Amino acid sequence: MKMKPRIILSVLPFILISCFHVTSVKAQVEDSIKWQITEQPKGIWFNKPNTPLKRFAYSQAILWPASAAGHLSLYIRDGELGNLRNIYTLKMYKRTFTLPPVWDSDSFSWNYFVHPIMGSFSYLAYRNKKAHWAEAFAGAALNSAIYEYLIAGSTQQPSINDMVVTPILGSLMGEGIYQLKKQMLRNHHLGFIEKVVMTVSDPFEVIYYGFRYSKICQVNYR
Repeated sequence: MKMKPRIILSVLPFILISCFHVTSVKAQVEDSIKWQITEQPKGIWFNKPNTPLKRFAYSQAILWPASAAGHLSLYIRDGELGNLRNIYTLKMYKRTFTLPPVWDSDSFSWNYFVHPIMGSFSYLAYRNKKAHWAEAFAGAALNSAIYEYLIAGSTQQPSINDMVVTPILGSLMGEGIYQLKKQMLRNHHLGFIEKVVMTVSDPFEVIYYGFRYSKICQVNYR
């Protein structure tokens, strides 16, 4: 018997949240101990985001401003900045939450380049703050759903392919960046080129430490 799309959508958030919780419990205990043993340098906000809830809050502080900036640039490019009142409507949100998601036809570069980059930012928001890769992946998936339904849901129907591609490719990209960063920091020193690479690939971590690379060199990335 086939499940109706609405039933699947209604249980999807609960599945993501459950996965998010289960995969993070063990990492939370281990990381709390490590955090206490090794003093970590303080960032300019969200000091010691060492629990799943704090990491989720930190990821939202990245997701929403970054998404708003991206949408704003598109509105400016398309000359729709003065039409925002007609773009963001409750009627569209009602449609978003009562109809199933669709397979969008956006450009290849947008779906398989821009979205994965945003997914990597969500993944790294967790991974950089001592999350296990499984928690980081679950967080990226949850953030993708939040984006599709709450941020972009007022302008378009949520996209199935985006909610699949963004966390999967974004997590692969994010883990690659994370491992590269660990290699660059193995001697607790960053050269000029390495600073440029880190700033481009993981900008929110650099912002978190106020562009003070000496602090980043002191971080004990797991």
